[in-house]
Amino acid sequence: MITGQTNTVGVVIPDISSHFFANALRGISTAAREAGYELLLSSTDGDLGLERRAVDLLAAKRVDAIIVAPVSTEDTAHLEKLAEQGIAVALLDRPAPEVKRASYVSVDHVGASSMAVNHLLDLGHRQIGIVTEAVMPPGWQEAVDSGDALSLRPSAARLVGYRNALRGAGIRFRDEYVAHSAYSKSSARAATERLLRQYPEITAIYCTDSELSAGSFAALQDLEISCPDSISLIGFDDQDWATLVRPRLTVVEQPNYQLGRASAEEAIGAITDPGGARRNRTLSGRLIVRDSTGRPRAR
Repeated sequence: MITGQTNTVGVVIPDISSHFFANALRGISTAAREAGYELLLSSTDGDLGLERRAVDLLAAKRVDAIIVAPVSTEDTAHLEKLAEQGIAVALLDRPAPEVKRASYVSVDHVGASSMAVNHLLDLGHRQIGIVTEAVMPPGWQEAVDSGDALSLRPSAARLVGYRNALRGAGIRFRDEYVAHSAYSKSSARAATERLLRQYPEITAIYCTDSELSAGSFAALQDLEISCPDSISLIGFDDQDWATLVRPRLTVVEQPNYQLGRASAEEAIGAITDPGGARRNRTLSGRLIVRDSTGRPRAR
């Protein structure tokens, strides 16, 4: 009552079962515990209405800060009003540009994605397809050209990184090589099969998420296409299954645990210094080369 603090931090994430968010939550929990804070957790299943309810409930319980991976980058009024209530906000992995008093912690998705595609380019691939769930928002080109890629959702930023790597190598970006998929293995499998049947000249595929990578891997098996002899496959984010299958999957690993720690550090820093400047923290991905990528050969 004297300090006006409860020594609690709320965490609102879309999917507690997600490998990414589960590891990030470990990082949040460790950093919070070291600083003397306890966590209150809510998983929203990607539902904006549930996110609003969770944020309102945590605010009513007078948490000192809320760490949130927003469902929407635009519908964020419920996050914007937290600052008016004296609650610190840290955004995890997903931007919310209108929440001006929030820190934002993310991976350099553009750079990490370019790293994946540059690996394929270095091997000699020139016809590179991509399986992505990205839907580019209005004005994305202007945001990228102005250096404001942090305003893009991760999936969109990864598509930009794919485009940038191709253009950096003097290769034309081709819309037809972009296979859009919902966030599911079955959708990615179908998208990959369509891509390869329509454009058999493709020699490599980049998947912008581990869930999509699993679907694309299954598609290659269904089509009896040898990997990497006929098609190289590279994914984004590392999971246990990537080393259990054969060939083992080449990936760009994102520092999930470190992202969680960083978001907790930003949130707790805002509690202890309410008037301090908020900042964007960007962590780097790491290329892990395994067996699913090789030099291109004719199919």
